[in-house]
Amino acid sequence: MCDRRGAGEPGRSSGSSGRGPHGVSAPTHHRVETNRSDHRFEPGDHVSRSAKTETTAVLDRPLLLPLGRRAGDTSTVVFHALGGGLLPYLGLVAHLSRHGPVYGIRALGLEEGEEPDTRIPDMADRYAEAVAALPSCPDLFVGWSLGGLLAFETARRLSGGHTPDLVLVDSSPAPVGKEPEAYGAVRRQVLSEAAAHMDADTLARTERTVDAHLGARTRYCAEGRHLGRTLLITCTGSDDPQQALRWSPHLADVSVRSLDTDHFGILRAPHLRQLRLHIQEFIGTRGNAPARRPAPGTERCRAVADPVR
Repeated sequence: MCDRRGAGEPGRSSGSSGRGPHGVSAPTHHRVETNRSDHRFEPGDHVSRSAKTETTAVLDRPLLLPLGRRAGDTSTVVFHALGGGLLPYLGLVAHLSRHGPVYGIRALGLEEGEEPDTRIPDMADRYAEAVAALPSCPDLFVGWSLGGLLAFETARRLSGGHTPDLVLVDSSPAPVGKEPEAYGAVRRQVLSEAAAHMDADTLARTERTVDAHLGARTRYCAEGRHLGRTLLITCTGSDDPQQALRWSPHLADVSVRSLDTDHFGILRAPHLRQLRLHIQEFIGTRGNAPARRPAPGTERCRAVADPVR
């Protein structure tokens, strides 16, 4: 069991399954509590400012959701993009689940009563706590767009186990502008697609979460360095054609592939097939990388207060 530091652990489901704003089926009555009175914090335990509340915060649904339960050698976590849902990953999850269990992290703000996070470091603090609650540390983090930044930052907040590999899909470490309006076209497309399968209340929460994420995106620039392997997949229609160069100071071992499509097309047919092949190749070379996995029974990862620099 990985060490859990700060955030509460998901409870057990007591209800039926349903499809929510995250685009995946999820148990309906999971409960997560932070800052619980029955949780004893040890010296050095860390809780992000956004996760630590004056009163008990109760979530009707967990942030980390099981998307595929097949046994295998590679466990994966996918990180939400702008708006917080996981629907864009469904075509990719079917492929990733062939290699082992797959989890998805959705954002706060999508369920009634939730407030969206407004800073990427706060999101990463929260998500590191959720990942550290898994039975063993994941092997692969996958993030498209904003999800790539969250995968990078979350990986830097884990220690004590093996380093997860990263797959960053059209994700730039620096913003294209200092104001959210720089992402106006992306915002319009995300909300237009969301409107096709959401009711008015859910769409309103999604819009508020999108705007919170845009503010967080424009204030963020990557710092530090990921010491594990990384696959960066760019696209010719990216809003940042220099993202590979911008990532180079932050990635110790990176391979770059490119697809001839735009930001949204990279996760869709016909380009999804090539994306899968690139990831398949990357997973297949894990055995050639230096061993980082601890001996069986000692796989422990924990969320740390000070990310790796």
